[in-house]
Amino acid sequence: MIRFKIIILVIGALIFGCSERNKDSQDIADSNEWELVILDSIQVGFLADIREGTFSNGIGLIKDISSSTLIKFDSLGNILVKKEFPKEGPGSVTMLETLLEHNGGFFGTTSFKNIYHFDADLNLKESLEMPFLGEARGGAYNRRNIAVWDEKILLWYPGRNGISPYLDYFYRDYTLLELYDLKTKSSIPVVRTPPSSKFSGDDFFGRPYINFTIENDSLYLTFSNEPILHIYALGDSVLWERSIDINPIDFKLLPGQKTPVTYEESMKMNEAQIHGIYSDSNNIIVTYYGGIDEDTFVNNNLKERENFFRYPEFRKNYLKIYRVGKGWSNEVILPSKIKLILNIESVDKSFYALRDDDYLGEEQDYITFYKLQLVKK
Repeated sequence: MIRFKIIILVIGALIFGCSERNKDSQDIADSNEWELVILDSIQVGFLADIREGTFSNGIGLIKDISSSTLIKFDSLGNILVKKEFPKEGPGSVTMLETLLEHNGGFFGTTSFKNIYHFDADLNLKESLEMPFLGEARGGAYNRRNIAVWDEKILLWYPGRNGISPYLDYFYRDYTLLELYDLKTKSSIPVVRTPPSSKFSGDDFFGRPYINFTIENDSLYLTFSNEPILHIYALGDSVLWERSIDINPIDFKLLPGQKTPVTYEESMKMNEAQIHGIYSDSNNIIVTYYGGIDEDTFVNNNLKERENFFRYPEFRKNYLKIYRVGKGWSNEVILPSKIKLILNIESVDKSFYALRDDDYLGEEQDYITFYKLQLVKK
C-alpha cells in the first residue's frame, strides 16, 4: 500500500510539473511582452556614409549617400554586387532615396521625377517616369514611404499640380501619396489626412515625415511627430477606417501654434520622431525616438551640426508592437549604438541594423551590421 501511494504521488508530481511547464509555454506564446537580443554582427567590406537600405529574403541593399553606388550583400556580409551608376546621361541614377525589394528586384524612389527599377543584379531595368515633377526636397533617411500593392506602387511623391509640401496646411488640404500603376504607367493621388490627426486642424506643428506599410489590404500610416497609427482600407479607393493611439511613455513634442513653426523654433529641442514602421500578417512594428527636451538641447549646444552625432547620448530609441487582438506591447528600448534598422520582415525573423560607429567613436574600413531578434518574455 505504501509503495502504491508513492507511485501515485510521483505520477501526480510529473503531471503537475508537465502542466506547469505547458502553462509557462502557453503564457510565453500568448505574451505580448518583448525584449531585443543582439545575436551576432556582420561586416561588409565597403566604407561609405549609409543612410538608405533594406534587407529582405536574406539579401541586403545599401546606398552610399556620396555617390550613385549600390551594394548588395548576404547575411554573412559577403558583397554580391557592387554597382556604380553615372550621374548624367544614359543609365544614370540620381537623387536615389528609399529602396524597396520586390520579387527579387528593387525599386528606388527620387524626389524629382523617376522611380528606378533594378533587377536582381542591380542592372537598371527601367526608369518609370512620374507624370509631374516632385516638390519634396532633402533625403528621406531610410523612410518607409514606398510599398507595392496589387501591381501598383504607393509612394510619397508630392508635387501634383505644382503643390509644394512646404505650403501652409499642405497636410490638411491636399492628398499625401501617389498610387502608380505598373501596367498603365499612370498615377493617381490617394490618401488624405484623417480627422483624428492633429494635422487636420488649423494649428501649426513641426513639419512631419510620412511612414507607412501595407498588410492584408490595409495601409498603416504615421506622421513622424504624432504618436498615432492611422489605418486605411485598400480597394478601388483608399479610405480611412480608424486611428489607434500608440501611447508612448516618452514622446517629446513642440506644442501647436497659430503661426508656422520656423527653423529657429524647431531647433530649440529635438522632437520625438517615428522613424520606422514594419509589418507581418499579425503585427505592426513601430520604431521611434523619444526626443530631447529644451534644456538638455540648449545646454549641450545640440543645434550645431558638429554635435548632431551626440543625439543618441540624450534621447532614447524605442520599438513597440501592435498585435492584432492583443493591442500594444511593452516599449522595447533599442541600444543607442543602433543607427538605423534596414527592415523587419516579421517579429519571428531576425533582422539587421546599421551600427553607429560615430556614436561609438570607432573608425573602421568596413560597415558593421547587428543581427537582431525580438524575443517574447
